[in-house]
Amino acid sequence: MRNYLTAAALVALALVPVAAAVPGAAATTTRTAAGSAPTLYVDNQISETVTPISIATNTPGKAIKAGSAPTNMEITPNGKTVYVIDSGGRFGTVTPISTATSTPGKAIKVGGSAYGAAITPDGRTLYVANASTPGSVTPISTATNTPGKPIKVGKSPQFITVTPDGKTAYVADLGSGTVTPISTATNTPGKPIKVGKVPVWITVTPNGKTAYVANNDSGTVTPISTATNTPGKPIKVGSFPYAITITADGKTAYVACDGPGTVVPIATATNTPGKPIKTGREPGVSVIAPDGKMLYVTNGASASVTPISTATNTPGKPIRVGGAPGAIAITANGRTLYVASQVPGTVTPITTATNTPGKPIKTGNTPWSIVCAPKICRSSSTAG
Repeated sequence: MRNYLTAAALVALALVPVAAAVPGAAATTTRTAAGSAPTLYVDNQISETVTPISIATNTPGKAIKAGSAPTNMEITPNGKTVYVIDSGGRFGTVTPISTATSTPGKAIKVGGSAYGAAITPDGRTLYVANASTPGSVTPISTATNTPGKPIKVGKSPQFITVTPDGKTAYVADLGSGTVTPISTATNTPGKPIKVGKVPVWITVTPNGKTAYVANNDSGTVTPISTATNTPGKPIKVGSFPYAITITADGKTAYVACDGPGTVVPIATATNTPGKPIKTGREPGVSVIAPDGKMLYVTNGASASVTPISTATNTPGKPIRVGGAPGAIAITANGRTLYVASQVPGTVTPITTATNTPGKPIKTGNTPWSIVCAPKICRSSSTAG
């Protein structure tokens, strides 16, 4: 089952009481000193905690208290603060965590059913999509951790991205079939851009010229020119497209399609889809190795990861991990993958030289996303 919030899920989350984070509730452990060693952060939705994991030793540190039903995280470019998006309760919150001390700060109030989030390249502003209807986006100043005035967008906004130059945030309005551009200089929304049905994942090419939106109920991807905010012709990819990963050179966008269990490569120069690549069941989020040679795709219903050669677009042997993998990260040196599996509550390290999984690392209940400082790794999670 794909991880975006349906109308029923929005109601259910609204019934969960908000648990505010308590400053000092969790201390740094000797196993994982987040400020002094490379660290992964994993949020646990049911446990309402964040688990820090030492990359050097693959050991978890003491759980850090978050808010109600954390479903997404963002980290500042300098790696000093992790922002945890707490989706539970009538009103959502964001819990800031200092990576130097592994302690949570005061919860920041945002809108109902907070879900997707994105931070500007300069690290000054965090944008949080509030999936309730009518939808809104809350800008948060990272200097003061104070929320700004909510920005009105379309219905049920859940996924959001910011252009590489930091000038525009694009919000996928799942309930409206639109994408709303927001000027980050003024925090004002532009005219909604019409796309397909149930737009979910949205990402922008490295040169910032095109945004690609996966339309989950249309079986298409819509390219949007960021210069004019006009949509191009929808690209047919297959049923239930979800996550999109773009290569560092910007030449190929890889689209995971739940229905057929495939990943479709799109040539961004012509916006033409290539031959679908077979994966496991319910392919989801993915990451590309730092050298660009391999794409690693999580298979949510197969408890595996499929490695794909980007040179030939051929899949390798699936790598076994825990059940319902929904987040993945790869270290900056490309040597190790980390895959969060929701069902056993673990993160599996994988040696990329041999594609062999190591001993699972225990986290809290239902790990949902992974983040780490940009210099340490790159990651991809269910909430974008």
